[in-house]
Amino acid sequence: MNALKYGDKSAAVREWQNFLFGAGYKKVVADGDFGKNTKDATIDFQKKNELAGTGIVDNQTYAKAMQLNFELVKNPADVAMTGPNWPPPPDFKALTYSQVQALFGKIEFKLQANGSNVTITNNWVKENMVTVEIPQLANKPPYFRKKFNFHKKAAPQFQKLFIAWEKAKLIDRILTFDGDFNPRLIKGSTSLSNHSFGTGFDINASTNGLGVIPALVGKEGCVRELVPIANKLGFYWGGHFTRKDGMHFEIAKII
Repeated sequence: MNALKYGDKSAAVREWQNFLFGAGYKKVVADGDFGKNTKDATIDFQKKNELAGTGIVDNQTYAKAMQLNFELVKNPADVAMTGPNWPPPPDFKALTYSQVQALFGKIEFKLQANGSNVTITNNWVKENMVTVEIPQLANKPPYFRKKFNFHKKAAPQFQKLFIAWEKAKLIDRILTFDGDFNPRLIKGSTSLSNHSFGTGFDINASTNGLGVIPALVGKEGCVRELVPIANKLGFYWGGHFTRKDGMHFEIAKII
């Protein structure tokens, strides 16, 4: 693999941009074009990690990123429970954006000043959102609450999911609950996130960042053991996305 530098355009650049965005560099867009924002973020990442601030993604930069779970090469197709490919993907796909709109309703919106959050301008929220109780989350930081907003079509599955995790004695795998309904764009995109439709949620965000290998079984904050049950109840895990998002779960089918 070649070093990445200003002016490069490739899929490898896009993967590096996904990592930078997940590391908190919100000006970086994963478009595969190594422009000024990507160079500036790379320099800042290097300096913060005591590397030479060259803006070139070299061996030392990759090595540091890999310590933070950046996936430089795809792992072999080993499905051992302790490996990075477990659990395997389900036999269904995540919904496309048009499928989400068709199933959960079309949202009309305008962007807020920060360029990522949105204000919903039609009656979609009143017509589609309900509040549900998830007592299994009452003691989970950072919100310490048990009432959450979810789409009315998916709310029963949302409740059943946490009941099933509790029966399987897996609730202790959830260290933090990091968000449910939140009208905003997909990070680095111009399309609405599933959080905007009240059909997605995030857990253990600090150990399952965007663009990195989700925490492995046995490691702090791992959510992998939760995935098979989630799949049975119609949820798709972000760890199976092309751009890994291990904290994220979203409804993919109504059951």
